[in-house]
Amino acid sequence: MLKKTIWYSVFTVAIAGIVVLAGGFYQALKVTTESSPYQPAKVIMAQTSGSSTEAELKNTNSLQLLILGDSIAKGTGDEKGKGFSTDLPQAIKTDTPKDILVTDAGINGLESQGLLAQLQNGSLNKPLAGANFILISIGGNDLRTILSLNPQAQEDEFKIKQDSYLSNLKQVLTILRSSNPNAYIVFLGLYNPYEKTTTEEEVSLWQEWNYNTEQLIESNPKAICIPSDDLMKFNLGKYLAPDGLHPNSAGYLALSDRIRKSLGGVIAGM
Repeated sequence: MLKKTIWYSVFTVAIAGIVVLAGGFYQALKVTTESSPYQPAKVIMAQTSGSSTEAELKNTNSLQLLILGDSIAKGTGDEKGKGFSTDLPQAIKTDTPKDILVTDAGINGLESQGLLAQLQNGSLNKPLAGANFILISIGGNDLRTILSLNPQAQEDEFKIKQDSYLSNLKQVLTILRSSNPNAYIVFLGLYNPYEKTTTEEEVSLWQEWNYNTEQLIESNPKAICIPSDDLMKFNLGKYLAPDGLHPNSAGYLALSDRIRKSLGGVIAGM
């Protein structure tokens, strides 16, 4: 079943944050104490330019993974140079004997408008058409642009920025579904890397952003939003790279494991 029990889905954004805090604490601690449940597996990297061959697209002995979005999609911060393009396929191999063909089109600093433009220019048409599942990480750069503003300016700019982001994301989903109606879409929710210095008002902005993103993503068939804030919140010292922004190698491994578990039997059924 694609749809999972939503980590936080309640009548208000404030209560949604409380549910995540309560339910996520146990899961986050559980992940930190478990060893990696999967072993290195055969992963075939496709070209990031989207030049997958027709033979690859029709290969029933493989699954196609397309990774879209920002620097987290790209794997920035992983001191081992892996990121989702390596860790997620290896996690997925726990549930399937098939090879995983990966196209990682992540771009450092990408905002939602940039992702929309990337899809509109047609450079990813081939890997998009052949994808079995699509991982997206986007929105962090959109939101961070307003965090340096004063509280009043933040409040005024937040709605403008969020409305623009949600509009861009809606168009992204439309393109994805138009090009590939059968792929499973996996969207990674935002975490707050500035947990120790963020004000209560800013925490509320993060929560509202994640909540509205989740509502949009999960209104789309075969799409799921994976929360990351609770997992990273309780493990910033362990999962955050020295740059204080991106996941490190352990962080990408933990997030990949969460994605695999959240997909349930979807991969095994492919």
